[in-house]
Amino acid sequence: MAFDKLKPKKLNNAAWEAIIEAWENGLSDREASFRASKISGQDITADELRKWCKDDPELGELRANLQSDLLSEAKLTVADALRGKDTRTARWYLERKAADEFSTKQAVAFEGAVVELSLEEKERRLQELVENALKDGE
Repeated sequence: MAFDKLKPKKLNNAAWEAIIEAWENGLSDREASFRASKISGQDITADELRKWCKDDPELGELRANLQSDLLSEAKLTVADALRGKDTRTARWYLERKAADEFSTKQAVAFEGAVVELSLEEKERRLQELVENALKDGE
């Protein structure tokens, strides 16, 4: 069983394994406690999980590491796609990490509020304006 030395004493093995698996999959304490309770039959609350992590800094560190590992894997997957010259991923990445230069959205002032329009939305709205202008001109 993974990370046995950090398992709270009153927790059964099935609950512990469910909690570890939940954290590995990026689930919150609330989600992890629910899944562990459902799978193991042992009643576990999110508050208990938080208290255990607060009382045992090593357990809190384990939770943080397991939860961030999924994000790390996603980042590595994006990096692999970029290195593989996947242009869709590259565009997606640039739109988020260098939005000022590569964003496909443009902020437009609209009656005191800012509205984001994609290129597709702009084209659709332009087409609507043209159609309305043609109708009005008839």
